[in-house]
Amino acid sequence: MRVAVLATAAAALNGPQDCVEEIRQIYKRRRDVLVSSMRQAGWDIPAPSASMFAWAPVPEQFKAAGALLFSKLLVEEAGVAVAPGVGFGEYGEGFVRVGLVENEHRIRQAARNMRKFLANADDILGRAHNALAAQ
Repeated sequence: MRVAVLATAAAALNGPQDCVEEIRQIYKRRRDVLVSSMRQAGWDIPAPSASMFAWAPVPEQFKAAGALLFSKLLVEEAGVAVAPGVGFGEYGEGFVRVGLVENEHRIRQAARNMRKFLANADDILGRAHNALAAQ
């Protein structure tokens, strides 16, 4: 089994790399669409140099709520899923991880949803705090 894994890895590294470049370009386009459309929506996400994920700061309106509540509200209110940074270690608070797994159309849709989400931040946070207080 170990020899087969090593042989497969060697073949992948030494074989044609066309598919690698094609996949790299897909993720680069997705990254560029994410960064630009989210910036237009009001969320400034730094462009990762080489990754299928972006590490994004929690928008200012939600900083006090934290990454976990922000992530929960984002999926519930806007249908946009991100991973709270706290799940990646003690320095993750204040950040979320955004996957570049969706196509460009879906990323643009997420940005439209994000624009509405940010525009309604005060109402969303108010409802969330009321729900927490009622528990």
